[in-house]
Amino acid sequence: MWESWGSNMVVKVKWFYHPEETKLGKRQSDGKNALYQSCHEDENDVQTISHKCQVVGREHYEQMTRNKKYQDRQDLYYLAGTYDPTTGRLVTADGVPILC
Repeated sequence: MWESWGSNMVVKVKWFYHPEETKLGKRQSDGKNALYQSCHEDENDVQTISHKCQVVGREHYEQMTRNKKYQDRQDLYYLAGTYDPTTGRLVTADGVPILC
């Protein structure tokens, strides 16, 4: 986070995509709170950020959601893999390419 020349606070963000936002779309194996990490980055005004979320590995996510404390959290996601928005290429968190 930094202050721009116009005195606005700016943050550099790395984008995550919901499965339905990918070229392939949501697959049956994508759970309710799956996200795909991407190499897509940009700079945004801090005021455009609506909230933060937590992204963890799938195993950790499943452990956490078994705990009543985390079951109803709307800001908890698991990392399903990576997505390249320019090519549409998806790769699972285990490194297996998903064919479109």
